[in-house]
Amino acid sequence: MTHLLTPPLKTAYFPELEGFYQGKVRDCYALGGGQRLIVVTDRQSAFDRILAEVPYKGQVLNQISAFWFEKTKDIVPNHVIKVIDPNAMLVKDVKPFPIEVVVRGYISGVTTTSAWYAYERGDRDYCGHRLPEGLKKNQKFPTPLITPTTKAVTGHDEKISPKDIVAKGIIPAAKWKKIEEYALALFKRGTEMAAKQGLILVDTKYEFGEDEHGTIMVIDEVHTPDSSRFWKADTYAKRFAEGQEPDYYDKEFLRIWLRDQGFMGDGPLPEIPASLIERFSNVYITMYEQMTGTTFDKGGDNPPLPALRLRHALRREGILKGSIVQIIMGSESDAEFAKKIEKGLEHASISVQILVASAHKKPDVVLEAVRRLNESAEPVVYITVAGRSNALSGVVAAQSIHPVIACPPFADKSDYLVNVHSSLQMPSGVPVMTVIDPGNAALAAKRILALSDRTING
Repeated sequence: MTHLLTPPLKTAYFPELEGFYQGKVRDCYALGGGQRLIVVTDRQSAFDRILAEVPYKGQVLNQISAFWFEKTKDIVPNHVIKVIDPNAMLVKDVKPFPIEVVVRGYISGVTTTSAWYAYERGDRDYCGHRLPEGLKKNQKFPTPLITPTTKAVTGHDEKISPKDIVAKGIIPAAKWKKIEEYALALFKRGTEMAAKQGLILVDTKYEFGEDEHGTIMVIDEVHTPDSSRFWKADTYAKRFAEGQEPDYYDKEFLRIWLRDQGFMGDGPLPEIPASLIERFSNVYITMYEQMTGTTFDKGGDNPPLPALRLRHALRREGILKGSIVQIIMGSESDAEFAKKIEKGLEHASISVQILVASAHKKPDVVLEAVRRLNESAEPVVYITVAGRSNALSGVVAAQSIHPVIACPPFADKSDYLVNVHSSLQMPSGVPVMTVIDPGNAALAAKRILALSDRTING
């Protein structure tokens, strides 16, 4: 079945939000107040590299995780507060344990980190387990094995035994025992539910964290096609007996395709055909439908762009306030004047940001702030607070795609005349509006923003 594709969500970077962290697939924000925003993008990773963007992939992963968090909350607590968008959820900001808990029901895999890769090369001691001789690829273990790995900041994760996790003080023994119990219970539930849908849960990875009370909970994702491998149950036995690869529902076929092109993670990435990306998208959607027993919702015949839909969701939740006024003042001595401008922006659906940065002394800070806001999808107005030799307004206006209002600070009439003069003298092609009164500067900013944001009452 072919599904209508929509432009992928490549990134969820919002320059007006702080606490940004970007993983291989997820874009996250520490929001404060014990909350974190997790946005699952359409980026596709394998071999510890970003390979492509796959339409609908992030939505599938986020909604499958939401499905499994709900279905397993009776056996292990999780970090979900609320699913706010098909690609995003609001979660508790807990402290993660630095271990990925991999549970394997079968010996399989094609990457250099897989259990089968190690076994085929003679390794019989795998993460503290003694593996018997004579195993065949894709064979079921008598009981599932926990084979942990470290969580590398860069490069590859490294396998580690449970004994070493405790011995090295990575996780205390009592907490590790609880994590193992949770992981096996999750795998058992996943195996049973997958079987009812005609699927085999081959292996998976779980991540755990603990809150400020020491409560251990499962975090990140559960039983998704990215964190897990699934095979079709009805063909497994026959294909295994014939030495064939199982019919799979995960990103393994992309790894296999890359391997067939001679790519194993190093060197130039082969060009991935659009037809393969479409097929991959269809696999994710079909996986969602078979696993959950529900129809995947693409958002109608003319769905909104994922990035725009997400932004609206964040505004509904109050995480984004909409339009932005960026106040930049040249020094801390201008703080009281800047507060007068900020007061004029109160009670409006505007995100007010204040930055102290001199164009003379810290031009890199000014330019980085402008670069970030040039990427914003929301309307932006700058109000620059600088006098005497006012380079700040001109530097911002020359680099920004957004309008700039200069509001020079002054203490008395003589100071006012000097500051206004330097603000009015701008080079050709560098447009700056000069407004003397701080209240009027705020009002001008609101009226400019109201042209494109009807929620603002100027």
